[in-house]
Amino acid sequence: MNYTQLVKGSGHDKQPPEPKSSDFNQIVKSLCYHNNMLNIQNMTFLQSGVPLFQQANLQAFANQRIGLIGKNGCGKSTLFRLIQGELKADGGEISLQNGKTIACVAQEIESTEQAALEFVLDGDSQLRELEKILQQKLHDAAWFEAQQHFEAIDGYGAPARAAQLLDGLGFATDGLIRPVNSYSGGWRMRLNLARALMHRADLLLLDEPTNHLDLEAILWLEQYLARYPGSILLVSHDREFLNATVNRIAHVHEGIIDSYAGNYDDFERARAEKIAQQNQAFQTQQAKIAHLEDFVRRFRAKATKAKQAQSRVKALERITRIAPAHIASGHFELEIEAPLRSPDLLLRSDKMGFAYGDKKLFQNVDLVLRSGARIALLGPNGAGKSTLIKLLTGELRPNAGKLEITPEIRIGYFAQHQLENLDSAATPLQHMERLAPKETTLALRTFLGRFGLAGNTEERPVASFSGGEKSRLALALLAWQKPHLLLLDEPTNHLDLDMRDALTIALEEYTGAVVLVSHDRSLIRAVADELWLIADGNASLFDGDLDDYKDWIESRRPRESMQAKPEKTEQKITPKPNRKALQSKQAKLQNELTKAQTELTEINRQLGDPATYSQCSSDFIARLNARRVQLEPLVEQLEESWLELEISLEDAQ
Repeated sequence: MNYTQLVKGSGHDKQPPEPKSSDFNQIVKSLCYHNNMLNIQNMTFLQSGVPLFQQANLQAFANQRIGLIGKNGCGKSTLFRLIQGELKADGGEISLQNGKTIACVAQEIESTEQAALEFVLDGDSQLRELEKILQQKLHDAAWFEAQQHFEAIDGYGAPARAAQLLDGLGFATDGLIRPVNSYSGGWRMRLNLARALMHRADLLLLDEPTNHLDLEAILWLEQYLARYPGSILLVSHDREFLNATVNRIAHVHEGIIDSYAGNYDDFERARAEKIAQQNQAFQTQQAKIAHLEDFVRRFRAKATKAKQAQSRVKALERITRIAPAHIASGHFELEIEAPLRSPDLLLRSDKMGFAYGDKKLFQNVDLVLRSGARIALLGPNGAGKSTLIKLLTGELRPNAGKLEITPEIRIGYFAQHQLENLDSAATPLQHMERLAPKETTLALRTFLGRFGLAGNTEERPVASFSGGEKSRLALALLAWQKPHLLLLDEPTNHLDLDMRDALTIALEEYTGAVVLVSHDRSLIRAVADELWLIADGNASLFDGDLDDYKDWIESRRPRESMQAKPEKTEQKITPKPNRKALQSKQAKLQNELTKAQTELTEINRQLGDPATYSQCSSDFIARLNARRVQLEPLVEQLEESWLELEISLEDAQ
């Protein structure tokens, strides 16, 4: 588009003068800003006096879905707080386009007697404000305006939308009226997520939304975010989730933010190419510098070459030095070894069953686990995956049948609750010294370094650790024991993408047996040879792959609409349709219908008149036909809407 096209239609018939380059750039900039939802420009933020961000830039445009990635501690969550205004930048600009709104997931876990459905509906503040006005029943101008606005945002359908959000996130229908404080912490975080999704926001901020979700809820959330009408800024360490939900990657590293088009796989390819190009440029520049320095060193003392040597000294001074790129920056090289010798049979269950009170999780489980087996457990939340893992560790005992574990095999067990059992006052090095008192300090430090616990980290008490650091320490303690069997329950929670990749490689190379529970599909695909499904009181081999499992989930999801029950619950607080408002809306609709019918009748008359074809151009006749094609379905739609209003009026009466 040229400058003339940009100003065309401004009302001036006169050709505008050719603009200056600065004018054109200003116009382009203003047009881009108009579509710019969020603008972060040259932003600097100091954390304890140390720059966390330095001259960082990021723009989010309308309908963009951006994946924010980077190592743990690089500043992703801090960036969210800066965007929301909870923190103030030390330099630069962070601005949101006028009139645009932000929604985010609250990190605090509320304790309230409010029903779950009501709690989620509170996320739509606009809806709640309109409800307050309508409940006053003043029937003044403001009331009628609120009624029209309420209908425009489909306020009557809000309870059904909230119920569908809760259903997608795994809540049972009878749980919608349960008080919020009756749910566990993880389920309350799901309520916070549903509440944020209920908000009518232009920009949605999601910080690790899958942390408290099972695979079923993650698959649902992927589909929901793919249809989300606003812009999204998403922090996630789940490769497949990023691939399914984002169309741009913002990489936070070394205090700056680099942007890449596409999903996470596209980012990895582009990043590798960029690093290769930078290293090639570095090598080329180093060769040039070496050549110039060699010339200066050889000829500076010679009078005949002194001028040329001085010229090359100045050339060296003018060179902007290219730094070598390190793709392995922050890279981990984990190693989990199995014993050199292992019995073939590790454990066997015969008609094993387990129940909590009257609730039977599974029964008649026949499982034979041999050396080298690779099993991933699938199933809905609460079906018993973690319970089965605990049975295999010996932490629980079956209620029925029997479980035989081969004596003297070492079992490495990882679960999230174990992180809280770490000695909070001890350092990682002290944990390792207790485990291996005869080993040298150097060997233990080297081993901890493989899990990203080198340097001052190994001397810090566990109480100061993040969730990711605790997970790495627990994995290190597990790996040191060289287990015959690894039982892993959500091992990637709190781990960033670098550490997840390292763990995936380590498990691929591990020669022992693995039983895995995880919502990280890339880890399951890489590690598991067999999938076991735990659902509906059974645990058995699943005939299919993860794509087939996704189809299985969809087939179980209820097809019927959830509008009836939620709306029945909400009748006492949701305004009923007002008869006068319905009559006003029907009169307006009748006017539109009459105009459309009149126009359609006239077009049909002209098209049926032979004189039209002899007196009018073919273009005019084509336009009549095109308009008729538009009007016919419109009239039909308006008639149906009028009839629906007529029925509503009868109900209201």
